[in-house]
Amino acid sequence: MRQRGFTLIEVMVVLMIVGILLSMVNLSASDRAAQDETKQLADRITVAFGQYREEAVFQNLDLGVGWLPEEFILLGFYDLRLKSVAQDLETEELTLLQKNPWQGIDVNVGQSIAIPAEVQITLSIDEEEIDPSELFDEDTGPEPALLFLSSDEYTPFTMILTHDADPDFIITLSGDGVGPVRQRMERTDA
Repeated sequence: MRQRGFTLIEVMVVLMIVGILLSMVNLSASDRAAQDETKQLADRITVAFGQYREEAVFQNLDLGVGWLPEEFILLGFYDLRLKSVAQDLETEELTLLQKNPWQGIDVNVGQSIAIPAEVQITLSIDEEEIDPSELFDEDTGPEPALLFLSSDEYTPFTMILTHDADPDFIITLSGDGVGPVRQRMERTDA
């Protein structure tokens, strides 16, 4: 009895099918990686904003979030009318705080949140989009985009996160100024 093997054409067709399936799996995995990276950033922001809010209330501080292109940084409000704030400062520090009372602060929560270069963020307050470059001055430093006040209120906002590698989803963070920050992920593909 004669055994029949596979022809070269049959082997090539099978390899082509396997290759197509592997490329689909790879595309799906890279899309998933983009979603995971964006979701992780959204989770870090949500947790940090909750911590900033709690810290502002418990420490009786007014805190702000400065927005630089590569990170969000925590700022504190230094009220120079308070003797306890101004008494140990040198002239240069006093001059800087007179120009911009929002400066870096050392508290027990994360000081910054790194923003991956592939993640794009749009921040809106009162339906007006915020430009991070307008919130930074080389001489005086950053000003806050969002405030977390000692009265347990914060700036109502909407933040949209997208990823360069996968334009088919968005993650929206929103806060009404008194309740917890809400997070929602949506597919934008048809």
